[in-house]
Amino acid sequence: MNRHLLFAATATVLASSAFAARVLDEAPITIDGQPRRYYHLHDTEAAGNGTPILLISGSGCKDFGSRVPFFFERYPAPVDVYFLEKTGIGKGDTGDTCSAAYNEADYLERRVSDNLAFIDSLPALKALGPRSLAVLGFSEGGVVAPLVALRSKRIGWLATGGSGGLPQSEGFLIFADRGVKPYADPLSRDIFQRTYAAIKADPDSLQKEFMGHPYRYWSSHLFYDPLVTYRQLDIPIIAAMGEKDDSEAIESGRALRDDFARHPEKDFTFIEYPNASHALQAPDKAHLQDYIAGLADWLKGRRPAPR
Repeated sequence: MNRHLLFAATATVLASSAFAARVLDEAPITIDGQPRRYYHLHDTEAAGNGTPILLISGSGCKDFGSRVPFFFERYPAPVDVYFLEKTGIGKGDTGDTCSAAYNEADYLERRVSDNLAFIDSLPALKALGPRSLAVLGFSEGGVVAPLVALRSKRIGWLATGGSGGLPQSEGFLIFADRGVKPYADPLSRDIFQRTYAAIKADPDSLQKEFMGHPYRYWSSHLFYDPLVTYRQLDIPIIAAMGEKDDSEAIESGRALRDDFARHPEKDFTFIEYPNASHALQAPDKAHLQDYIAGLADWLKGRRPAPR
């Protein structure tokens, strides 16, 4: 094990015959002068090398690092996943109350810059050649990941789950118009539009909040147009959403699908899981782990049929 991981904590889970064990290493790292921690999920004695993956989590201040192995339980190939925990999240944090340090750093550009700094700071990632690292983002992480892919020459593949191509502000209005709770009740289109104006008038406020986040968080996310970034990417992209997603409107995913349909020269795949939720959970089947497992073939150039 690398000397940098001498103080790492490891968790061993069951492994297939292709490797002896799957372990999760935790280690400290300094990003922009601040102490942080990161996780590395990998297989020992693996037959061959898997494509390294940078994982970017969704919103909220719940401890995510320890849950990384769950997402890759069905991943069939040698796994090599890196995850940088967000600022201000302690081990075991439940996410019920976010720290001041977390709120201070919780905005879109900071999440992008932190992950870019992580790629450029960690020796294992810094040593990678151009287009040799994949980035996988879920929910809010699916908004961060395309920006990281655009700005890092090491990113060669982009995969997302639970995110699409419309600004979040438009998605909330779609939910309100469709009658989806809480966007339509107790909230409404009128409340959203008035709040959008208030956020634009005071975009840096950490004291004013809406739906559990400070205005600074919302000003960085609500009005950002993901399609502007996606249109500049020239790497393989795959996106998955659940038809009944109640956090990101499925119309957002379909907008991404339709935009790429006008550019068939791009390597883009969209998967829409019928009756599935934000976590790709359908009443009769959990798709999340299968989607992630399928990325092993996708990274090798085998494209699943679009749904």
